[in-house]
Amino acid sequence: MKYLPLLILSCLLASCASTQRQVIASNDNFIVIQTSDNDTYGSLAEEFLGSKKYSEVLERYNPETSITTGTFIAVPKRTINQSGVFVDGYQRVPILCYHQFTEDSESQNKMVVTRAEFESQMDYLAANNYQVLTLSELGSFINGKKELPIKSVVITIDDGYKSYLDVAYPILKKHNFPSTMFVYPDFIGAGSALKWGDVKFLSETGLVDIQSHSKSHDSLSPLPGGESGKDYLARLKIEVEGAEKILFSRIEQTINHFAYPYGNSSLEIVELLEQNDYELAVTVQKGSNPSFSTPFLLHRTMIYGGDSLNTFKKSLDTFSQVDLK
Repeated sequence: MKYLPLLILSCLLASCASTQRQVIASNDNFIVIQTSDNDTYGSLAEEFLGSKKYSEVLERYNPETSITTGTFIAVPKRTINQSGVFVDGYQRVPILCYHQFTEDSESQNKMVVTRAEFESQMDYLAANNYQVLTLSELGSFINGKKELPIKSVVITIDDGYKSYLDVAYPILKKHNFPSTMFVYPDFIGAGSALKWGDVKFLSETGLVDIQSHSKSHDSLSPLPGGESGKDYLARLKIEVEGAEKILFSRIEQTINHFAYPYGNSSLEIVELLEQNDYELAVTVQKGSNPSFSTPFLLHRTMIYGGDSLNTFKKSLDTFSQVDLK
């Protein structure tokens, strides 16, 4: 990556000392500012890039530069490295997938994560400067519209169990971590599921993005034993368009992300999602996602009850080391 030659600018402007922030230079790619007393990478990222969690992006363009009063800092005016590819490798974003949670100290069901396990995992992300992003932010990265911090991760929860609200959501809220919940309408209101009032509440918190997991959670692969193309497409439309209509009527928010039940996809379902203006769809194929991922076949890594913290750490694959010189 090529960085703005700040050293030259600093030498030319070294005599310009001020406690007030000043714009020193600007071109199509960068502005160069002289920092004020209260500036930090976090505050500058929030002002210029929209969020403190993008402070690492600023640091990337100002290597080995600590901010004190009067420091010259380059701020990108546009997306410079939209691919996330560097001379030593390329960036990858893991999407973590959860299902159920419990207050119990242990669980015999691997699909159920205990409060202690989940809290330990979220505490680890916070303590080690991982930036939890929304799926939309990941979509902007894949579409070449946004640079992301290297240690980026996305959190998703499938189905719509009430244990998310009771156990997981308070922990996520404590850390101000966003998450996406993929729900299927036929499940909402069942015994262990969220009520529609819960779904509406979560959708209005600013931290939870409610998206579609189909209408019934049936597999969206063609039925074994034969299913006509016409019948298959009709079934897919019910699962995609029917679910979207119900969800929008309940929460009045855009539905543009989709999680395939059981991770099963097909060319037909991808085409239908594209026709209905969906932006992303996720599988349960393990692995992280570089910028050149297929938007409708994104990988997710399942997080299971009983996983050790070391196992969890291994799921945080955020960079592939490759010599690209």
